[in-house]
Amino acid sequence: MAPRAAVAEKKDEKHGVDGHAIVPIKSGLGSTGDVYKELGVTPLVNIVGTVTVIGGTVMKPEVMELMRQGNQHFVMINELEVAAGRYIEKLCKLPSGYTALVTGGVAAGTVCAYAGMLTEDLEPRMKACPDLTGFPKTEVLIQKAHRNNFDHQVRQTGVKLIEVETKDQMINAINDKTLAMHYINIQSDRGQVSGPEMIEIARKANIYTFNDASADVPPKERLWEYPAQGWDFVAFSGGKDICGPQSTGFLIGKEKLVRWAQMNMSPQEDRIGRACKVGKEQIFAALKALEMFVNQDYDAVVKSYDDRAAVISKAVAKFGVTPLPRQFNPNALGNVTPHYSWKIDQTKLNITSQEVLHQLAETKPVGIGSLNADAAGMRGRNPDAPAHPQERHRRQQDPAVFGFAMWQLKDGEDKYIADRLVEIFSGAKKA
Repeated sequence: MAPRAAVAEKKDEKHGVDGHAIVPIKSGLGSTGDVYKELGVTPLVNIVGTVTVIGGTVMKPEVMELMRQGNQHFVMINELEVAAGRYIEKLCKLPSGYTALVTGGVAAGTVCAYAGMLTEDLEPRMKACPDLTGFPKTEVLIQKAHRNNFDHQVRQTGVKLIEVETKDQMINAINDKTLAMHYINIQSDRGQVSGPEMIEIARKANIYTFNDASADVPPKERLWEYPAQGWDFVAFSGGKDICGPQSTGFLIGKEKLVRWAQMNMSPQEDRIGRACKVGKEQIFAALKALEMFVNQDYDAVVKSYDDRAAVISKAVAKFGVTPLPRQFNPNALGNVTPHYSWKIDQTKLNITSQEVLHQLAETKPVGIGSLNADAAGMRGRNPDAPAHPQERHRRQQDPAVFGFAMWQLKDGEDKYIADRLVEIFSGAKKA
């Protein structure tokens, strides 16, 4: 009989999930039940989106429970990762010859995938990477329109990115040093070469392909449709709409390549991916989140968003604030979710949408959104920057219209927002 975890032997233990103490904390950090206040930081209601800078997403109770269960024992991490890959194969009905790896987010998955392509299973190469001296293939093609802040993780492995714009340029850029082609799925509409075209070019040239689809589910079908297109690797975030631990991701790819990626990842030592650690608890929780995501009724999910928006609409109607038609493209390239907005009757209220969002963000004790969710203060100093930089122009917005998505609200937060908007509009000057 397997030993029960020590935590299960404690007298006052509760088999709790999110929101219920597993072991009552009677002193020190967490003893008040408001750990954010104890540390002096402001928690937020997320009307911003699944962005990393504010924590991405929150896990469902069942996901938290899997994190607790995953903490009950030690396990061989490599064995667990392989088993997790097999579970994902079945859950997502992956094409034959494909498996998956739970990673420390898509950024970590990108590093380990490219390291795997570079090193294969050769120990000297794995120890040397990112020093690619003597490596046979060290160049990666990328469409100029697909460059973004996240290809740093490709360059982190030491490869050289080669920019191309047209299909002919892409074909002509292939040489003996070409390792792979990098594709940003959410920017598919910006390049001149489509994903299927890139796969075909790469297949003929016998080079690898990587599709970064971090924020591109839902729809859930993309989890298996993209691999079926023939990509060597596709990467999805576990901490966005899948609602797994924010520091997880799923690297789906061909079995040999996934194995090489794993060989370059923690817990292996002396590897570039040693820093890309993912814990046993995160792996279990990520699997549960993925399972719930794949099995969910998305029509019911969208209806729940509509219901939350209706709570807000009903509360602000008496101020002449009216809901606008919902904006929703279920087949958008990424960040797929309905967007809700409301129009202020500025013949009645003298307040702008920007002022409303500012006051929402200033809400206490829990802020509603943030106007500063861009890693402000963490930008590096540029000694070559002009003394008087040009002002960053924000997208023109209708001053009478404000809005946001509902996908990251927790139960009750729609009412919290509605009550706060009533306060804001009650305090606004009459026009």
